[in-house]
Amino acid sequence: MDVQEPTLGGVRVANEVIASIAGMAACEIDGVFAMDEANARSISDRLKRQSAHRGVRVSIDGGRAIHLDVFLTIASRAAVPQLAEAVQVNVTEAVERMLGLVVAEVNVVVSSVAF
Repeated sequence: MDVQEPTLGGVRVANEVIASIAGMAACEIDGVFAMDEANARSISDRLKRQSAHRGVRVSIDGGRAIHLDVFLTIASRAAVPQLAEAVQVNVTEAVERMLGLVVAEVNVVVSSVAF
């Protein structure tokens, strides 16, 4: 007779929650003016039934790794390479720390500049 350990159940996290955490982490970086929600949405997203929330597109691959596209409005004084790297690091650390999920990539899209 096999005795199985009882489970407490599963945990699911909505893509909107992942996007909110990623957006907050991106906005913590000096030089990020705002998330660009308008440019994060596209017609192809509607056709694929994907969505962007708070300027972040979330997709999860077959291995359950998270892929993020972060759309930003940056300050005109910002140095893009350093800003993008800082956003990638902060977003990855925040999502992995808060959710315990693996972030495979964070693609930073600078879609506008605030002067």
